[in-house]
Amino acid sequence: MNQPATPTAGARPGRTNAELWIITAALVLTYAAYVSPLALAILVGGLVFGLAAMRFRPLLLAVLFLLPINPYLSWDLPIKDLGTLVRLCLFVGVLIARQRSGESPWAWLFSGWVTRVILGYFTVAVLASVVFNPPTLTVARELMRFVSYLCFYYTVVDWVRTENDFKAVVNTLMFSTIGVAIFGFYQYMIGDYSSLYDALYPIQEEALKNPPFEGRITSFLSHYNSLAGYLNMVIPFAVASALKARDEFTRVAGQICFVMASLAMVLTQSRGGLLAYVAVLVMSAYYLAPDRKARRRWVATILITCFVGAILIGLVFTRLAGVDQFTEITRLGIWAGAGLIFLSHPIAGIGYGNFKTVLTETIRVPEGFMLDAHNLYMELLAETGILGFFAFLVLAGTVMRRAIRMYSQSRSVMDAVVSFGVATAVMSVMAHGAVDYLFHNSPQFAALFFLLLGLLRANEIKREKMQMNQPASS
Repeated sequence: MNQPATPTAGARPGRTNAELWIITAALVLTYAAYVSPLALAILVGGLVFGLAAMRFRPLLLAVLFLLPINPYLSWDLPIKDLGTLVRLCLFVGVLIARQRSGESPWAWLFSGWVTRVILGYFTVAVLASVVFNPPTLTVARELMRFVSYLCFYYTVVDWVRTENDFKAVVNTLMFSTIGVAIFGFYQYMIGDYSSLYDALYPIQEEALKNPPFEGRITSFLSHYNSLAGYLNMVIPFAVASALKARDEFTRVAGQICFVMASLAMVLTQSRGGLLAYVAVLVMSAYYLAPDRKARRRWVATILITCFVGAILIGLVFTRLAGVDQFTEITRLGIWAGAGLIFLSHPIAGIGYGNFKTVLTETIRVPEGFMLDAHNLYMELLAETGILGFFAFLVLAGTVMRRAIRMYSQSRSVMDAVVSFGVATAVMSVMAHGAVDYLFHNSPQFAALFFLLLGLLRANEIKREKMQMNQPASS
């Protein structure tokens, strides 16, 4: 009767020490943030590196949960956001851990078609920016961010290995998005971005600053369109979890995440985001329906519901009732400018990240207007030319094709959720990309995109290992 109490009592000192270390770390980080942003960055980077080198498994979940929060740092370095530094330190720590355990880095770094197409696009972006064009400070910052996204991809591929790992990542992603939606609701209720938002992003570039609050929420992201794109990449996982998860916890989490993310999507008032949202729902109905009859019924129901919902939402938010003349004229002007830039450098473009600078030299841009092409494909052509345009299309096409094929051959619930979620998320990026370019303006959006690619590659590796073990088992 008394035996079970022994291990519990013996575990108390360990728990006490862990709590002490957590409290100490929180106090040190708070003091460092008060003293100097450089000290804070060094401490956070060192902590992340140390925990990653020790393979502290909850670290990735913590980084993922805090992914939407990306404070800007006031220093004269190309890296302006804390998230980029964290991702770089994560990768270095994982590299050290792999070396200590004797794992070869070559298969991890170069095997798999998903990895190869990502490296192909990255190579084109680098060549366009430092070989075909003189490098600039803006290019250095954007390429440094790109490297950090690539590092994040490799970290996910290394750490996410089992069914429980995938479930933990998906659940963390959904709970993080619920928090994002709640903070967005708070912004809408107080009628302001909030003092917390201003504290997180005090030194944004003038071209990236949002106009005074007019009811469009940003939550923790830098822009309302970026928030819409971010939500559209999470919603497929929520839908798949709500319909396919066997345990009640994951299923209910998916339902709550879907409802709250959908409401937040409406409050962004992003027309491109809402169109991509409809595409996500239609694709969900098409692939998740149990049979052909249900598929037709689900798709028809979603289209009718979205049509009626668009009319009702247009009555509440006048911006969503149609495209205003200012947006129409400025978008056409910027697309024309992007076309001129592409025609002047059709092969390799003007360099990854240089669009904002070159655009202001090409056409007159209205004050306070977002300096991007407002079109994924036009910005790809302008910055990286035909080479970068086709490299990104190959990346997106390869990922969607492999993910859909993986979904059709799924062997577990998480296998189906991950493969469907990644395919639909990338499709949402391509659909939203018709009217917005989100990679430069939102590091959180770009980091989530590469995290999902990492999940797909990790799922491929898990499936390959299962296939290798099947003959031995039989």
